[in-house]
Amino acid sequence: MNDAVQEAQAVSPTTEARPAGQKGPRGRVVIFGTWCKGCGLCVEFCPTGVLALDQDSHPIIVAPDRCTACHWCDTHCPDIAIVVHSLEVTR
Repeated sequence: MNDAVQEAQAVSPTTEARPAGQKGPRGRVVIFGTWCKGCGLCVEFCPTGVLALDQDSHPIIVAPDRCTACHWCDTHCPDIAIVVHSLEVTR
């Protein structure tokens, strides 16, 4: 093993992102309701159906266990009203 690989392994964190095949959510969605204007982009394009619109046309989290932490919603939100925190699992 070369020195660069050994050094990278030595400083690797003790936690890692949840593997794709593991059951359960890989992300946690946080919606800042007062910032949201209700455009619905996050709901329309969420690939796993985590979000839905409430009676006022604002997003709500309806299936948090389905979040894959793809970050589509938070990177495309024009109001910066959504944040996705990636969940980590200890080894």
